[in-house]
Amino acid sequence: MLKQIPNMLTLARLVLAPVIAWAVWRAQLGDHQRWAEIAAVLFVIAALTDLFDGMIARALHAESKFGRLIDPIADKALVGLPLIALAFVFVLGDWPLWPLATASIAVIVARDVLMTWVRLSAPDGEGPPVSRLAKWKTALELIVVGAAILLPAAPNPFAQTFDAMLVSGFLAAIVWLIALVVTAGLSAYTAYRYLTEKRGAV
Repeated sequence: MLKQIPNMLTLARLVLAPVIAWAVWRAQLGDHQRWAEIAAVLFVIAALTDLFDGMIARALHAESKFGRLIDPIADKALVGLPLIALAFVFVLGDWPLWPLATASIAVIVARDVLMTWVRLSAPDGEGPPVSRLAKWKTALELIVVGAAILLPAAPNPFAQTFDAMLVSGFLAAIVWLIALVVTAGLSAYTAYRYLTEKRGAV
């Protein structure tokens, strides 16, 4: 039973991902602060499952093929679904830099969907191991998404919504956008390297 804890944590993260995306979306429609806080709390919980599932799996010697398969999928869902919600927020809110932001989000999401398909279609059902660069990419993705979710929940009258944060904190918005673009670039590069070299990790 104890050896199932890592997989249960990973599945919890997978289940929380669409709920977080929904909360991010609701934070833009009404009762902004309450939904922003819900999204922030759930994101922190999901991030903690990502931290502890691997640690517990190694401590209990409970690594499994299922865990190796579902863990990156859960990570991609935790990043991709809130980003998609944010893309709709940018477009509907007519944020001045929405084309660049949504294009970057499209690259990140498309890359993750493609790599998930590559893994699932691999002969062993797992595909190549995750590269160090791809791990850095995932970490940067979580930082970017985390900033977009956690900052609106902060007790700041000028940051009741992410859109408000972008308007009132233009410099912060530009830094966030640069990080998003860099993440998209890393996403495209790691996918290109795998697809062209046909070896290594994704």
